[in-house]
Amino acid sequence: MIRGLLPRKTRFGSSKGISTVVGTIFLVLAVFTISTSIFLYTLTQNMLYNQAVKESHQLDLDRFSERIVAYNTNYSVPQAGKVEVKVIISNQGPLSAQIITAWVTWTYGNDRKYGSQTLNINLNPGDTVTPTIEVTVPGVLPAGVFNGWLVTARGNLVALEEKKVIVTASVAYGVGSIMMDLYNFRYYKYKSGTSNVLDKYPQGTVSFYIPSSDPVAFGVTLTNFDEHQRMITLDPNSLLWVIVPVSDVPHSVWWYIVNVYPNGTIAPRYSSVSLKYGEPTLIIFASSSCLTFTQQRKMRSGEPAAVNLLLHGTIGDELYGQNIPFVSLYFN
Repeated sequence: MIRGLLPRKTRFGSSKGISTVVGTIFLVLAVFTISTSIFLYTLTQNMLYNQAVKESHQLDLDRFSERIVAYNTNYSVPQAGKVEVKVIISNQGPLSAQIITAWVTWTYGNDRKYGSQTLNINLNPGDTVTPTIEVTVPGVLPAGVFNGWLVTARGNLVALEEKKVIVTASVAYGVGSIMMDLYNFRYYKYKSGTSNVLDKYPQGTVSFYIPSSDPVAFGVTLTNFDEHQRMITLDPNSLLWVIVPVSDVPHSVWWYIVNVYPNGTIAPRYSSVSLKYGEPTLIIFASSSCLTFTQQRKMRSGEPAAVNLLLHGTIGDELYGQNIPFVSLYFN
């Protein structure tokens, strides 16, 4: 017998059998590792995709909720190649907005030119600004037709309207010249430790459900749509009147008009507020007495209430008064 030709024996059998088992184990481990890596990669990519979709949907929702209007636009050419644009810009939506670009086109016969200007105009809900924008348009002349639009940071285009577009339903003929923005009715609490500083001013909280545990003030956006475009000035007798009809003892409470500084502090004395034609203006009602700001006011809980604005003052050179209803609140 030739011993060198026989397979070498081990305690568990031949070495060839052991190497086969070990190779199989390594193969299984390799397959498991690769499968796990692929699964985790796929899971991660799926999570990233879902997050991207959610963010995209939110961006679309914010973009559709943005309501910027630009009107009373006036174009002029103060110097060669420059177009000066004076315009009123108002944020009538529930979100803050940023204007990042202004575009102007000029057409004269068959000649057409355009230019743009980078901007940084930030608007909180209810804000109105009147900027003067200078846009470079090479070769522009004073004669010709001008058009323009604004671009917001969310990608919306806002046409520069020459006049404020008034919808027929905005103001009922024969009822009055002031329109209230129903969907931006808001209330304010007072900053902790203060008796005359509004919290979250000017945004406030847009809602028809009002807390009754704390004193509150109210904010309404009013727009002057007088057909003769006269100035309307509100005097200190203007107030917001809340009527509670369903109670053991029907009652009412009222808040007088006040002036508010940019930091949210209510002025101790009231000075007349003027409403320019076509400009939405935020009006605050907070005082328990006419002309001077005195004590804060609040309501009892669990009660629905009707709201009326009793507005007094002048329109042009004539006396003016208007009652605006149509708001219902619930104090809880």
